[in-house]
Amino acid sequence: MSEMLTANTFESFRVYSLDTNARLREALQLCDDVKRQRVPQAALEPIVEELNWSFGKDSAAKELADREIESLSKNLKGKGFSVELMVSHIRLILKLISQAYKEKLETLILAGFDHQSRKIEIRKLAGFYCSHLINLGYSRRHILSVVDDFFFSQDIQRIGRSTLSKFFREFDGKEKRFIVLSAVTRDLGSYLRRLGYTIRPLEDLEPEQIETLQQNPSHENLPAVLEVQMSHLDPHGAMDACYQLLSAQRAIAYLDPYGMAVEWGNTMHVTRLRAQHGVAIAKGDFLSARKRSKTAKPTVRSKSISNYARSITENFDSASTERLLSSIRTAALARSSGSPENQLISLWSAVEVLLSEPKDEARIVHYTSLITPCVVSRHTRRQVNAVYEGLLIGHRTRFSRILRSMPDYKETQGYRAFSQLMFLPEHADRRSTLAGILKNNPLALHRVWKLQNDYKDVKSANRTISDHADRVRWQIHRVYRARNQLVHAGRMPSYLESIILNLAEYYRSSIATIVNRAKQEDGKSDIDQIVAEIGIKYGIFRNAFDGRSTDALSEGQVAMLMDWL
Repeated sequence: MSEMLTANTFESFRVYSLDTNARLREALQLCDDVKRQRVPQAALEPIVEELNWSFGKDSAAKELADREIESLSKNLKGKGFSVELMVSHIRLILKLISQAYKEKLETLILAGFDHQSRKIEIRKLAGFYCSHLINLGYSRRHILSVVDDFFFSQDIQRIGRSTLSKFFREFDGKEKRFIVLSAVTRDLGSYLRRLGYTIRPLEDLEPEQIETLQQNPSHENLPAVLEVQMSHLDPHGAMDACYQLLSAQRAIAYLDPYGMAVEWGNTMHVTRLRAQHGVAIAKGDFLSARKRSKTAKPTVRSKSISNYARSITENFDSASTERLLSSIRTAALARSSGSPENQLISLWSAVEVLLSEPKDEARIVHYTSLITPCVVSRHTRRQVNAVYEGLLIGHRTRFSRILRSMPDYKETQGYRAFSQLMFLPEHADRRSTLAGILKNNPLALHRVWKLQNDYKDVKSANRTISDHADRVRWQIHRVYRARNQLVHAGRMPSYLESIILNLAEYYRSSIATIVNRAKQEDGKSDIDQIVAEIGIKYGIFRNAFDGRSTDALSEGQVAMLMDWL
């Protein structure tokens, strides 16, 4: 759970954006748009595909409404299904699972967490459970902090049912009342006081509260303190609600042609109503860069970024360079904004600037068909590298010794050598040795097993490639719907943070794929032609793994998986 909830975890290791319950509600909302003729019925296709995938993975939903789910799946086969019948089925299934879903997930986890043979099933259940909590309204950072408090803050010899049950009771779904203190400028304090908010001088606070607010770098310029009561599921959510309140007031202040000093501290003090002590909570930046490793040299990183910038500006014709830089500047607005709404809108706008304009097809279908190959092209290599780097952290010496024992290590090295170790049948003994090294690290052992199982033969590789492409396609459709909800209806979905994380990663991966493809050309490249060629190459790549063969991968196929473009 800790890894699933960490923002900079590799995309395939992160928690699902939606659980089955949330997917059903999303489908219901889209069905309403179809009936109102706001969108064509074809827009339901990715929703139907993802629902079927979710039903197949979610044993809690199946136990609560197995026959109803089977009936829905049967009626959704084919493109001419009845939207009315789909809506009726979804409403019935929601009646059966909505109230009992969380408890059923907990029951299944408690029933199987200590069975060695059910580890994969428990991981799936944990993924749906984390996603369900987020879609209920719990903050990702709060869930992660509770996980750390229960399972990582102190040595635990054994986790029993009582510990897990106590952990589950932390998420009772009931809103609590919190007092949030935020340091603001004098002008902003005066403005908020006129609106009826409670404003206090900093010196009137308790020492603990003063210490928290003085953690803000510009606290000397923030002499006033906003005290506001918020109802929320957790303290992080209460702090975010206060931040959004202040952001809204700042936006209103911008309407004044003369303006005023509108600033507040990102670190706030949050206390449960009538509690003696509170906590300091800083505004989280889940789009922040990954922490640099201790061995990373700033000069080397600077050189790498400089080379990348040169590749962007020197490999495209003038019109493509201008469009590429405009897209990158638009995406950068997401990094400089504290508003998740602005982050999503900026990132999606960057995607639209990057790609060609649609002509005879729906916008989302056009953009999805172009960007999906750019995103998925580097997935296997990134998955291998994520596991490889994770193993280096805790097992560098013995892990490196296994890699160096490979006959072709000098020619391949690094994560490419690791891909051969994982995928080629002649390295089975070395994989067994690695499993022995990792026997006391269940997460690392699972990562290695999952990676090898995903590509153990041609059939498995084909399924893994196809499944990831489907998930990316579904997410891009979801991003587009969420963006439209924000722009046209002002609705902010509960899973907004999750899809922003995914979209940011998709965007970075797409830019890298496009730039690397352009570097292979002798002259200046046209960005639309490059994107089209990536799509063609991806189709050729898929054909190479299109089959049901259970033959192990060859060295040439492994090389293609790692670098087919």
